[in-house]
Amino acid sequence: MSKKRVKKWAVASAASVAFLASQGTASAAASHKVVKGDTLWGLGQQSGVTVDELKGANNRQNDMIYVGETLTIPDQGQAQPAASPATSVHTVAQGETLYHIATQNGMTVDQLKAVNGLQSDIITIGQTLKLQGEAPAPAQTAPSTSVSAQDQDLLARLVEAEAKGEPYQGKVAVAIVVLNRVASPEFPNNIHDVIYQQLGNGVYQFSPVANGAINQPASEESKRAVSEAISNPHENDALFFYNPKIAESQWVATQQVTAVIGNHVFAK
Repeated sequence: MSKKRVKKWAVASAASVAFLASQGTASAAASHKVVKGDTLWGLGQQSGVTVDELKGANNRQNDMIYVGETLTIPDQGQAQPAASPATSVHTVAQGETLYHIATQNGMTVDQLKAVNGLQSDIITIGQTLKLQGEAPAPAQTAPSTSVSAQDQDLLARLVEAEAKGEPYQGKVAVAIVVLNRVASPEFPNNIHDVIYQQLGNGVYQFSPVANGAINQPASEESKRAVSEAISNPHENDALFFYNPKIAESQWVATQQVTAVIGNHVFAK
């Protein structure tokens, strides 16, 4: 065989080997077309790979994916073992929300709540959240019938007046503050008296009582927030809440912060 023919045969053989190798590589990975509701976390859980492995396979620097795009799903045999749920955790810092934490970790808020057995969107500073794992069985919650319809309406009107324009979880947290006061020996033992309680100087604890805003009807969202607060009264142990931009009391700012939701700081 001439040197020229040998050279052509070698080049052809090398090309064939490269082609077969590329076919083998392609067969080791699958593809997925992103549909509405997909997240890297969810796809990773379905495919047995981690979010970082998905990002590496698709040359991603963040967790954003878009409906209609095609993602490469790495072969499980080639992927590194997923992190143990016991070690994949996040400690809540001041100013963080479930939405922020979920977005940073390629999850939806519902997925994050399910994995941690949360019934509402309220989280507290220092709380530890799992970022992976099986969702626990739904917990049994106390029925809301233990609070009269009249008290529920009064509480919903206070929530509407105090937290109008605030996120839903902020409305739930305001209602929980009132319920926590009812349970505390430092405050009256019923919803009506807590809401209408006056300070030593005659000023009402809640400004909507003084300015009449509490007499306005509650929105459906505020009513739902009250129902959720009654069903899950231990989501937050705050006894106070305030807007630091307009709060006149300096004392309340010295209390231990339990959560920051929207414009409100919750403390105990």
